[in-house]
Amino acid sequence: MAKKTKKKAAAKKAPAKKTAKKAPVKAAASNKPPTKSEVYRAIADKTGLARKDVVGVCDALNDIMTGSVKKYGSFNYMGLLKLTLVKKPAVKGGKLVKNPFTGEMVKQKARPASRSVRVRPMKAIKDAL
Repeated sequence: MAKKTKKKAAAKKAPAKKTAKKAPVKAAASNKPPTKSEVYRAIADKTGLARKDVVGVCDALNDIMTGSVKKYGSFNYMGLLKLTLVKKPAVKGGKLVKNPFTGEMVKQKARPASRSVRVRPMKAIKDAL
């Protein structure tokens, strides 16, 4: 019987702890654009900065861009893109207009004035593509 207890005692030993290995970072699928997190990681890898610093720089750039578009109506992003503010006037409703698909006359809906941003590519990005 002593042999059985030895076998049971040996079987009850806890398995050795395995060290946790980090999973390799998955590359983004080639048919999808990178996420914000993947962009931050790529910038951090290329520049050697910490990811936290990259996030801070990007947040500061966003603040500068929105402030410039609000105040001046446009922002030129380093020769790549130009952001412009487009102001659309209000439209009064009740006017009869032709539906281009059916040809039927329908009443136009009233819309308030709105502001939107138009993004245009500039020479540097056109040449790169």
